[in-house]
Amino acid sequence: MVEIENLSLSYGQNKKVLKNISLNIKKGECVLFTGKSGSGKSSIINSINGLAVRYDGASIDGSIRIDNKNIKNLKLYEISMLVSSVFQNPKTHFFNVNTSLELLFYLENIGLSREEMDRRLTEMLNLFPIEHLLNRDIFKLSGGEKQILCIAASYISGTEIIVLDEPSSNLDEENIKIIKEMLVKLKSKGKTLIISEHRIFYLMDIIDRIFLIEDGKIKNEYKQADFIKLSVKKLNELGLRDKTKTKLTVPEIQSGGNLNVKNIEFKFNGIDKRFFFKNISFEMGKIYGIVGKNGKGKSTLLRCLVGCERKSKDEIYLDGKRLSKADRIKISSLVMQDVNHQLFTDSVIGEVSLGIKNAEIAYVEDILKKLDLYELKDCHPMSLSGGQKQRVVIASILCKDSKLLFFDEPTSGMDFYNMMNISNLINECKTNNKIIFIVSHDQEFLNSIADYIIYL
Repeated sequence: MVEIENLSLSYGQNKKVLKNISLNIKKGECVLFTGKSGSGKSSIINSINGLAVRYDGASIDGSIRIDNKNIKNLKLYEISMLVSSVFQNPKTHFFNVNTSLELLFYLENIGLSREEMDRRLTEMLNLFPIEHLLNRDIFKLSGGEKQILCIAASYISGTEIIVLDEPSSNLDEENIKIIKEMLVKLKSKGKTLIISEHRIFYLMDIIDRIFLIEDGKIKNEYKQADFIKLSVKKLNELGLRDKTKTKLTVPEIQSGGNLNVKNIEFKFNGIDKRFFFKNISFEMGKIYGIVGKNGKGKSTLLRCLVGCERKSKDEIYLDGKRLSKADRIKISSLVMQDVNHQLFTDSVIGEVSLGIKNAEIAYVEDILKKLDLYELKDCHPMSLSGGQKQRVVIASILCKDSKLLFFDEPTSGMDFYNMMNISNLINECKTNNKIIFIVSHDQEFLNSIADYIIYL
């Protein structure tokens, strides 16, 4: 089905991201690429779907054959009829506002008849009961619903191969379970599934083989039974996450402290939605994890606390003084869920030191070293992997002296090694004059860092 021989991929003269990759994937197999952030997992995915070579300055050697066709000889639209893709950020998929039109968009573009489109839509709904997502506004879907829509669209396209890049990123436990069920059904239909993922616990009874990628090479290949036998210690040594589901062990919030939230109101989707953050106080020197299902308003709540949500009505005090939105913005730093909105300069070192008066280069470089970014300091941030971009924005926040720090899914696309580095650095910032809020579905991470948990 997929034959890769001596695949090497470079961007520019010095950046070689894949080095002599060779492997075969059989029809109907489910394979997993895992490894540290920036190791080359997404580059393999994007080589198979034909996107990697289309990037500016890309150079590819070796061959990729799909159904005995060398994709070097195929146009991108021809590859799309063989391989469909599900990306980490579902928003990068969409061409329509209406969900039903989005599902049919690819079919329209390859010239299928209305009858065939209706047949495929009916067949998809028989496999995936997602009628509740039809004829909806895409912008009003939760992150989980958007990802479910992307997987459904990949099936309706009719391709035999589906590649998925971090499909569980930023999803809650309930949506991960739904996505797992969808993958099981796709496999039962004989689809070939090629997955790049850090959060591997939900895939253990689906995958047939696992490839550990390190520095652009295949370091190890495991069969499912052999991989399951690896100890937690061995997984951590390899930079991998736990292969079993982690339970949250952090205690619930105990009110009392310096920052007092009297009330927050926010009009959400045309409804007055009052967060339960009412008469709750937060203590300096503590880290608060915020958890809840996708679509519950966790990211909105962070923006309200920061002061950048103009529609919110709030009453918030710090040490007895009421803070306006402008007051809070001055003393706050925020890492957004989609860090692409926060990258402004043409180098990592420039990004991290941006906005810092009299930036101490030695301190900035120390942060970069701790986050495994120092060797990339002169690279353009937009040329990095998703996990590397995440760490760049986190580094820029940690270099600032803000009283209130807010992180929205800071370990998205993060391996175990870098997750623990971020945990350690944020803990170092936990001083008596800072309060830290973290929105996350990553229970492994929250167990390592949070003092208290807030459930939405």
